[in-house]
Amino acid sequence: MTQRQRFLIFVEKDGSGIVLEAKNIFDLQNLKQEAVSKGMACQPLTIESFYPDYRGYRYFDLRSAITRETFNLDYILESWEADKRHREDHEGTEEWFIH
Repeated sequence: MTQRQRFLIFVEKDGSGIVLEAKNIFDLQNLKQEAVSKGMACQPLTIESFYPDYRGYRYFDLRSAITRETFNLDYILESWEADKRHREDHEGTEEWFIH
């Protein structure tokens, strides 16, 4: 049985990142181009490096038609920004919760 090639990329910005899997090299290049245009850093991955090094990151399988239809990098970036603002708003409040 031969292994089919996997097209994985890690995209990150400001300490947050996700793993994306494209269905082919053309789609992977388009994802990379879009991510870079939005200020994200990109790193190609192999399936061997995914499991030990990136397993805890959110993973989007863009080989799925439904995922491709609903996935949006702008939404990811907005979510990261909202989370960052939330954390910044609550910095220092941990002491309030400690008894």
